[in-house]
Amino acid sequence: MICVPFKSQYLCTVRKLLYITFLLLHAGILLRAQPTLDTIQKCLKQKPQLFAKLDGRNSFIENSRAKIFGAKLGIVYGKRLSFGIGYNQLYTQKNGFDNTIYLQDNDGTSYPVIARLHMWYISAYTEYVFYTNKHWQLSMPLQIGVGKSYYTHMVLDKKIKTVDAFNFIYEPAVSVEYKIVKWVGIGADVGYRFMITSDKHLNKNFTSPTYAFKLLIYYGEIVKSIFPKSRLAGKI
Repeated sequence: MICVPFKSQYLCTVRKLLYITFLLLHAGILLRAQPTLDTIQKCLKQKPQLFAKLDGRNSFIENSRAKIFGAKLGIVYGKRLSFGIGYNQLYTQKNGFDNTIYLQDNDGTSYPVIARLHMWYISAYTEYVFYTNKHWQLSMPLQIGVGKSYYTHMVLDKKIKTVDAFNFIYEPAVSVEYKIVKWVGIGADVGYRFMITSDKHLNKNFTSPTYAFKLLIYYGEIVKSIFPKSRLAGKI
């Protein structure tokens, strides 16, 4: 009989529930919320506005929870259609994905060292808002990116990189936001990260559901309220 630790079993269950939730939401939205060519053209005729955001997404690497931090910068048309670029990185401080590797002394004696897992990717980002009212906003973000994952270990106070792999990432999601007041809101994202890596020896499975709970600060609205006649307020 194979015994599965309770924490791993719990995370497996959460992972499956998130996957099912994403499939149901994404399938339902695809049936009803496909943007038409007329809608896209109407949005693109609007004056573009700048946007920037920071986010943190939870995901899984194998059966362990992983944290991905991201930053995005771009433009939005008609408050519905966004395009931008992003940078995403695995939170590596005590991330729990360390690997033991063995090195050799000059005399041929082997000794173990701890190698830490790293991952980052640069992405093209787009988002379509298919429903919005005074308080609610439902949208479909999508990231397509390329990046690298690798291990590092220390030898004589020098950082050494090993198992350097090139990655391709496809990351669709569904996002829900609720604006509590003009400046502040809350939200949640459910998505899925599909990742193809060039090195099978990386020994980790990065394909996983993703999820996030968000406290939203609408900086654009704050700037417009405090400095309504400023040049920046006219651009955001």
